[in-house]
Amino acid sequence: MISEKELSDLRKKAYQLSSEEVIEKLQTDANNGLDENNIKDRQEKFGKNQLEEKSGKSILSIILSQLNNPVIYLLTAAAVIAFLFGDVPEAIVILVVLIVNTIIGFWMEFQAQKSMEAIKKMDKTEITVIRDGKETELDAEEIVPGDVLKIDAGDLIPADARLLEANELRIDEAALTGESVPVNKSSEAIEDEKQVADRNNTIYKGTAVTAGTGKAVVFATAMHTEVGNISAMVQEQDKDETPLTTKLNQLTKNLIWVILAMAAAFFLFGWLTDKDLYQLIQTSIAWAIAAIPEGLPIVASIALARGMYRLSKQNVLVKKLSAVETLGETTVIFTDKTGTLTKNKLTVKNFSLPKKEDLKVNWKDEKPEVENKENSNFQEIFKISVLANDANLEDDGTENGDPLEIALLKFTKNLDEEFYTENKKKERILHKPFDSDTMTMGVASKSENAKIYIAAKGSTSAILDRSTHILENDEETELNKEQKEKWQQKNNELSEDGLRVLAFGYRKTEKKPEDEDNFIEKLCFVGLIGFIDPPREEIASSIETCKKAGIKVLMVTGDHPGTAKNVGKTVHLFSEDEENNDVAVHGKDLNDKDIPYEEIKDSYVFSRVAPGQKLKLIETYKNNGEIVAMTGDGVNDAPALKKADIGIAMGKRGTQVAQEVADVVLKDDSFDSIINAVAQGRIIFGNIRRFVVYQLSYHLSEILIIAIMSFSLFTLPILPLQLLFLNLLSDVFPALALGVGEGDKKVLEHPPKDPKEPVLKKQNWRQIISYGLIITASVSGAYLYSHFILQQSESINNNIAFFSLAFAQFLHVFNLRDGDENMFNNQVTRNKFIWMALLLCISLVLIAYFVPVFADVLSFEKLSLQSWILIGISSIAPLIIIQFIKEIKKDF
Repeated sequence: MISEKELSDLRKKAYQLSSEEVIEKLQTDANNGLDENNIKDRQEKFGKNQLEEKSGKSILSIILSQLNNPVIYLLTAAAVIAFLFGDVPEAIVILVVLIVNTIIGFWMEFQAQKSMEAIKKMDKTEITVIRDGKETELDAEEIVPGDVLKIDAGDLIPADARLLEANELRIDEAALTGESVPVNKSSEAIEDEKQVADRNNTIYKGTAVTAGTGKAVVFATAMHTEVGNISAMVQEQDKDETPLTTKLNQLTKNLIWVILAMAAAFFLFGWLTDKDLYQLIQTSIAWAIAAIPEGLPIVASIALARGMYRLSKQNVLVKKLSAVETLGETTVIFTDKTGTLTKNKLTVKNFSLPKKEDLKVNWKDEKPEVENKENSNFQEIFKISVLANDANLEDDGTENGDPLEIALLKFTKNLDEEFYTENKKKERILHKPFDSDTMTMGVASKSENAKIYIAAKGSTSAILDRSTHILENDEETELNKEQKEKWQQKNNELSEDGLRVLAFGYRKTEKKPEDEDNFIEKLCFVGLIGFIDPPREEIASSIETCKKAGIKVLMVTGDHPGTAKNVGKTVHLFSEDEENNDVAVHGKDLNDKDIPYEEIKDSYVFSRVAPGQKLKLIETYKNNGEIVAMTGDGVNDAPALKKADIGIAMGKRGTQVAQEVADVVLKDDSFDSIINAVAQGRIIFGNIRRFVVYQLSYHLSEILIIAIMSFSLFTLPILPLQLLFLNLLSDVFPALALGVGEGDKKVLEHPPKDPKEPVLKKQNWRQIISYGLIITASVSGAYLYSHFILQQSESINNNIAFFSLAFAQFLHVFNLRDGDENMFNNQVTRNKFIWMALLLCISLVLIAYFVPVFADVLSFEKLSLQSWILIGISSIAPLIIIQFIKEIKKDF
């Protein structure tokens, strides 16, 4: 039996060996297959033909990962201390905050654990296998190396195999290679080294047979197949933490270290001066609560969820919250060609006819328009398109057959349905299906005056070789060598422009040809038709929007270089000036191990790219500081979708594998939806930045107020539980209202922010410090006035400080307008959620004040009118001062 090493070597070069050599090395029989003993031995040695599944995290491990956070440590410590000193209400409130954060994080991660389940579903198929000289239907999992497969149209290939026979065999490899049309297969050996997409004598697991029959011998199963290699790459790719998550975590950690240092200094100072231990601990806890924006993770999650909801209304399904913001930071979009930039529907583009300029076809609402269609060449090529065609257009809209033939029928039917119907009904007396060896197909039909009309189409070289005449100006003249060379050159030009080309010819005869196998001969050459997978109508404008937004769009495809470059040119991926540069790169020119950025930074089109090369391209751009989004729909795209900062899968035509791995799924497969998602991402980040400034500025004021009173009067102006209650209101409701704002409608008219830019810029820190100092001055002034002038008790002073700070924080939300906006009519004042949040917060504070049970827990006292007037002045003053300064200094 073949050894693992021998089999490993065979997998690499099976396509370069003859079918006889492959059979010999696999120690099997082309006609009888494996015998029973061989089968058992190989099943034991090579195992089941199924893909491995990476085990996901257990529920317990997910929960523990949510608790592994410095903020959680600090709040847990605060809760424990509160319990130890008998402050049960305070401890319970802190624990509630912990539980809510943990539940949200757990649910998000639990939902993300499905990457490999979809790939495994591909194994649930059956195939005809020859074993012990008998044909039998087997589950794909039972296939072993050396098995001989019999394949037919409609089969799903269960393993990688070398073809032994191929009869007009065509395989749809789009999910694996990105090839937009089915590939013709043969059993001939290939001498030169080829990439997967060009190995025409090999069939691959997960691809589908669209036409013909064949026989093949399996040389790779399970994880050793091309799909298995991709599956392994998916498992190996760890999803990097998103930029927003990284920045928010870093910001929170920095705040924690700063406040721990301050609390430690205060604790040491108090301990050295023999102050009360519990008061020292309470003040330290108060500082910790003041420093940590407990609601930040919740508000960020809800703001992102609101963005997800908006995008769902625009056909964009976002599977991970953080993906919304990361889309806004995107600087590079890697996009597939087929179905994303193009319609994934081959269409007749133009006609090349003798003595005529190329006739271009204009499509309007599925209706073709062609000038000068009355000439004889056009009429003949029209007729041949219908007669020499094995596809069918059913009345219910179903399309059956080869995509090129379907495109011909749709063109002819939509151009002249009566002529189409008339020719489609003609009786065939001979039929020769497409043959990948001769590259032709043809029919002989009964024509007018009892004559026989032979219609043929195929590759240009094949039809020219079988043509003796050419139709020019309604006359058949002899076709000479120079003309054949000219038409072959024309074919090459069209191919270089990215068109797929078919040639057409006919012959009229008095009687049925005697040689029924070789009746496609002595043809009269009519002309060529060029086909294209046309770009989506909106693509050019979408790419222009991307350019204005500072986003570079790059095409990465498994398709042919000429086709890819032509599509890139049509949709304006690059300008005419850039076209002179090396804008297109062939996969064979990419180093699999390392791709230097300098060599590809001016490129826009990457053709014939393998899955591993897609990964390397993404890594190269990410290592250069870019935020990369990747679109895809096939199995071959899965590793790259996972590796990219944002993986975007197609919802209509995308494989389940791609959709499961991706962060975002486009329900309409529209590139425009990506643009909408990017815009929403930018709006979301602007909103997050806005509410972070809002939160940190008043958290700074809380820290400063506690510091001033603690170090000067050695009193705690606001109790820990009061702070936690206030922060739960301010951190969630007004902040959330800011987070779900509609944002600036012109976000795509500016380049993306630097991916390395922190959540808060220097300007934002200046705002935070300025706002914090103004609120601190006002609230501290009220506390000191009550303490020294009114000589109120410590509990009354505490209540004045609390309510002054509370209402100042609530009103502070109006300070978060942009400096160039009107004071009374801006995105904050127009936001109905702001007003709803303020009404709710003020109501809850007043309820806590007037309801005895809550007032007792929060240590509220009955305040005099004098105290309320002081509270009113000190809470409104910061708003007036900041708004006044904003009118003078717009970036304040």
